[in-house]
Amino acid sequence: MSHPGPETSTPDVLEQSRQRIRQAHEILTRLRLFERWQAFGTPILVGAMACELAMAPDIDIEIYCDAPCIEDGFTVLRDCAVLDNVRKARFGNHLNDPDEGLYWRLDYRATDGTDWKIDMWMLRRDHPGPCAAQLVAPLRAALTPEIRRTILELKSLMQTGTIPRCPSIDIYRAVIDGGLHSDADLAKWLAVHPRDQLTFWKPG
Repeated sequence: MSHPGPETSTPDVLEQSRQRIRQAHEILTRLRLFERWQAFGTPILVGAMACELAMAPDIDIEIYCDAPCIEDGFTVLRDCAVLDNVRKARFGNHLNDPDEGLYWRLDYRATDGTDWKIDMWMLRRDHPGPCAAQLVAPLRAALTPEIRRTILELKSLMQTGTIPRCPSIDIYRAVIDGGLHSDADLAKWLAVHPRDQLTFWKPG
């Protein structure tokens, strides 16, 4: 089944992505999230926002510190939870799980009514990986204009329910390693090329 190509997309996926990124940085500024986390570690923007491949209203941050501390994270969540438009705050202790970190999440409702999800992982500086921060530079280096547009087209189709949802890293693998286009069968490619739950994949 063929889907509309980039030239018929309305609005253009590149502009949609740029708008999402602008909105994300506005939210980060309003919440002063990086400033708050800097008291306890080194926060790094990762994921789609860092790679300029944003389509969904999601923000991902990794905070690197000598020893992840639950009290430190709750200090950040406490200070954010009382701010306007913050709807929920969540915590998960995954220090003894494969992720080896502390998970924090804020749900934020923007002034236009869009619900944003802010995922934050507090990790040791010597975390064995895989970590999202390790993917940002090699992924950005692999993005040609055509690859970027194809990834955003697939993400857009996923957002509208035209194709099944999957983690972003699977779209990156399919487009960069598999050469898939926006009208290709992503689910079929992924079925033939599975990956481990935690993957060290980077563009080759």
